[in-house]
Amino acid sequence: MKFLMVAALAVLLLPAAAQAAPVEWAPGDHPLGRSQLSPANVAKRGSTFRLNLPAGTTDGAEIRSAQQYASGVVRSRIRVANAPSSLTGFFLYAAPDYASEIDIEIMNDRTGTVLFSTYSGGSQTHTETTNLGFDPTAAAHTYEIAWGAGRVQFTVDGVVRRVWTDGVPTAPMNLYANAWFPKWLDGLAPAGTRTTVIDRIEYRRR
Repeated sequence: MKFLMVAALAVLLLPAAAQAAPVEWAPGDHPLGRSQLSPANVAKRGSTFRLNLPAGTTDGAEIRSAQQYASGVVRSRIRVANAPSSLTGFFLYAAPDYASEIDIEIMNDRTGTVLFSTYSGGSQTHTETTNLGFDPTAAAHTYEIAWGAGRVQFTVDGVVRRVWTDGVPTAPMNLYANAWFPKWLDGLAPAGTRTTVIDRIEYRRR
C-alpha cells in the first residue's frame, strides 16, 4: 500500500522564527541490500514510528522526508531492533549515490557498534566505526547530526562523538530512517518480528 504520513515534529525551545514546520513522511518501497523495504513494515502512532523487521525474512522498513535540507540539525530518539546482522540508519541522502550523504548507522545488536560516514562529490569522504558504550537495543537514545558551512558534527545523548570539517556535502538532502539487512553482514533472519522504535524525529534550522 502506498501512503503518506504527516508527523508533527517535536519543537525545541527556540525563537518562533527558528521553529520547524511539520514534516511530510513517505515510506520506502524498494530493495536495499538483502532487504525489500516495504510500506507494510512501517507503523505510526502519534509521533512514534515503528520500523519492523518481519520474522523469518530479511525484509525491512524505511521512512523518508518529502522535504530536502541543505543545512541544520536533525535529531532522533531511537531504540534499535535486536536483530543481529541488520542495522538501523538515521541519515541524510540525495541521489546520485556517493554525491551527498551523511550517515549514522547503528548495528542492531547489543554490541553498541556505530558507524559515522560522509559522502560528497562522488566518493566516501569519511568513515569511522566506534562503540557507543551502551546496548542500543535496551532503551532509546538520542542521535543528532548538525551540518552546514563545510562542517558536520555527530552527537549521541548530548555528547559530541565526531566532527569533520572537510568532505561534507552541500547539496539539499532528504532525511531518512530505516532498519534493514546489508549484504556485507550475514543476513540472519530473526525468529520473531523485531522492531526499531523512533519515538521522536525532528529538524531545525541553524
